[in-house]
Amino acid sequence: MKEIRKARKERDYKPAKFKKNIGAYYDPYLAKGGPHDMAICKKCHAIYHKKRWFFDKAIYEEKIDKKSTQKVLCPACQKIKDKFPGGIVTLKGDFIKDKGNRDEILNLAKNEDSLAKGINPLERIIEIRKKASEINITTTNEKLAQRIGRAIYKAFKGKVRYNWSHDVKLLRVEWEK
Repeated sequence: MKEIRKARKERDYKPAKFKKNIGAYYDPYLAKGGPHDMAICKKCHAIYHKKRWFFDKAIYEEKIDKKSTQKVLCPACQKIKDKFPGGIVTLKGDFIKDKGNRDEILNLAKNEDSLAKGINPLERIIEIRKKASEINITTTNEKLAQRIGRAIYKAFKGKVRYNWSHDVKLLRVEWEK
């Protein structure tokens, strides 16, 4: 028992080192200054105002025709265009082979995408790739991948694993049943 305690003390593992790396992470898609006054995303119609992105149909219709309003690609649409994932959800197993289960899981993932988009328009699903007994879902950030993983686990149980990268903000969620 004393040997185990001694080995733990001698380990060169410092979790604070990893926290510093993640804290210093800079997302290249988030502009430092951002657009100056007001901007509208050309693709998804998200609005940038006072340093934040949001959806508002009334403001969009009011500002879209004004020349002073900048038309840009929001960070989420840019990540989707470049296929730059912040989260990867891998779903495996015999459970997925059944078409009914597969459809239910995909609907659950799409519902989580809609809910997340309502809170933060920069959280989106980039792509869903389907294979015989595997589904891969890539997301624009790690929080949406985590949400999808939790929702699928809560609904269908199984085994779930979350693997955060130590040097960049990337989350790999692996679910199996």
